[in-house]
Amino acid sequence: MMSGLVSKSEEETYAFARRLAESLPLPAHILLFGDLGAGKTTFTRGLAMGFGIEVVDDVSSPTFTLINQYKGRVKIYHIDLYRVENGDLRGLGLEDICDDPHAAVIVEWAERLGEFQTPGATRVFLEYVDGSTRKIGVR
Repeated sequence: MMSGLVSKSEEETYAFARRLAESLPLPAHILLFGDLGAGKTTFTRGLAMGFGIEVVDDVSSPTFTLINQYKGRVKIYHIDLYRVENGDLRGLGLEDICDDPHAAVIVEWAERLGEFQTPGATRVFLEYVDGSTRKIGVR
């Protein structure tokens, strides 16, 4: 089932993501799909706020480190696969991260997971419409 909205601002995207995070049971796996500039990092910041992080400015895309970890009311793993070859996940420890029953796992560039399975994951599709407008679909 797909639900979603058309967001007219970063604030709307952020608020939608925060509400989504607040509604998800743990473990929560959120896979983000969308082109560069589609709003994945803004969405991730909203998710992190919904999972109880105190300083949302600490949330930035871990493009070079690949994985950041934050502490909110739950442990939050923020994974950015932009620099990963499709499906080449060796050494990232994703199995262990995804097996943590008390964690929220947010994956940007989730299409690069390849064959890696995340049963029950929430899939979020972000689409750039114009400077401030994004289509957001959740499945």
